[in-house]
Amino acid sequence: MSKTVESYIAKLIQAYQMATKKTCTEMALDFDVTLSNLYRYRMGTGNPRARTIDKIILAIQENCPELLDQKSDDPGKEGYPNGPFGQDF
Repeated sequence: MSKTVESYIAKLIQAYQMATKKTCTEMALDFDVTLSNLYRYRMGTGNPRARTIDKIILAIQENCPELLDQKSDDPGKEGYPNGPFGQDF
């Protein structure tokens, strides 16, 4: 089964929160999204637009780029079995 964009973004946001120890309010400011939408995106129930996904990826790239650089060929990195998502896309 393939992963959806919503589940990928949700796992990315959760990994970002674990890595940075930021509150949801701080992350909403980082991503320039409303707090209510951040909660939805974080749970995988939101439907972010392409611009919103770009904002999230850009903020993560600036603040915590190692989350986007992890590869499945490096098991155990950062405490994840195959990076934070278990596989590459």
